[in-house]
Amino acid sequence: MVAVIFRGRILSLWLLLFILLISFSCAVNPVTGKREIMLFSESSEIQLGEQTDREIRNQFGVYDDSALNDYLNQIGQRLVPHTHRPHLQYHFAILDTPLINAFAVPGGYIYVTRGLLAALNSEGELALVLGHELGHVNARHSVKKLSRLFLVQIGLALGNALSETVAKISGLASVGIQLLFLKYSRDDEREADRLAVLYSRRAGYNPASLINFFATLQKLGDLSGGYQLPGFLSTHPLTSERIRNTRSLLQSEDSRLKVARPTYLRRLNQLIFDQDPRQGFVEGQTFYHPRLGFQLNFPRGWKSTHQPSRLTLISSDKRAVLLVEGEPSNEPLGDYAEKKAAQWERGEILSRGQETINHFQAFQQTIRIPQEESGAIILKQSFLRQKKYIFTISTAAEEDDYFGYENEFNSIKSSFRPLTNPRYLYPRPYRLYLVKANGRDTLQEIFKKEKTPQKFWKKLAIMNGWRLEDKPPANSLVKIARK
Repeated sequence: MVAVIFRGRILSLWLLLFILLISFSCAVNPVTGKREIMLFSESSEIQLGEQTDREIRNQFGVYDDSALNDYLNQIGQRLVPHTHRPHLQYHFAILDTPLINAFAVPGGYIYVTRGLLAALNSEGELALVLGHELGHVNARHSVKKLSRLFLVQIGLALGNALSETVAKISGLASVGIQLLFLKYSRDDEREADRLAVLYSRRAGYNPASLINFFATLQKLGDLSGGYQLPGFLSTHPLTSERIRNTRSLLQSEDSRLKVARPTYLRRLNQLIFDQDPRQGFVEGQTFYHPRLGFQLNFPRGWKSTHQPSRLTLISSDKRAVLLVEGEPSNEPLGDYAEKKAAQWERGEILSRGQETINHFQAFQQTIRIPQEESGAIILKQSFLRQKKYIFTISTAAEEDDYFGYENEFNSIKSSFRPLTNPRYLYPRPYRLYLVKANGRDTLQEIFKKEKTPQKFWKKLAIMNGWRLEDKPPANSLVKIARK
């Protein structure tokens, strides 16, 4: 009876908290002027954005071209005075990845990838992309989504102690980069499109550029199977309705506004195109990372993905993973390992100590991490130093599975070695260059003359806005790719 009464009191307390949160956590949306549930103040939104920005920059890397980043910021800041929240400090950055994407996080942090820049054909299109992301920030779409998620979790926790999931969501420190995986609703995307048109028009850009951009992305999506579409299109497949909605927002006076195709294209000269092999590449069953200066082998059937400072290997059955991360550090290996272990609050350290990996003196630790809805995870981390970097080699699988992968894990780890072969150490990436059409050659003939690899022809044709058999007008600028 006492337990029942006690549980009932807890239920009442949680119900009261739930009601109070809804009652006192409302705010006026800057765009709509309507009151809505909002658990994040503007200052906490900015704090969340600052933290997420650090994580994004560390994980993806900012493209190393100060002039191009300055240009992006210039166009973005041109739009800011025309937004609903011009008092925010907005930050614009180019991420060093060939993926075609653009996204925003709370507090005014907006990113486009170099892959997206290669796909655009005018300053007007760039302004519309930035306007769309500014729309998400101004309408507070991300933090609105987080607020709803938090309330759902509290609702699920009624009658129980505060769940760990809620505890994590309620703390800003644990949300971070998870924001990138929040999907906007169809209404949010429609509103961001509308705001993109509004902000770009006010800044002097022709909003019809958004339709050209949609058409390019739709064709690229068809070519790649849809996997490279940016978040605001991949979430909700592009439809004629979406283009029709955008057309309905256009005005006759828009045709007199700026598009600026040549101005924009000249900014792309020598932009790295496609994968940058200096950030890692695979040949056969060997991964090479020239910038971090290492190589290792992995078994057949394992899949690899990589970012500037991280390699991820996943077993063929997707039940085991190996990560290699490199970070500049002069810390003692034991101290560095202890700092990494502290990230796992519920982790139990099973072993720690010295080890040797292919002639490297290393420090290892094994951590058991309990999971609420599945078996515990075994995480083994090895830390070794090469030049100015500390490399962390992490292997992980469920506790019941881990030892079945140990031979493969050890084989991969023991193949880790410095990269010294000049053939692999100094690869050259493909870059975009601009040439003037003569009015007689087809796009395909231009690509042939300029020695653009055939594997890029279809993609570059779409990115130029022509078909391979089209003859670009005389003196028009054409994007080609070569080393």
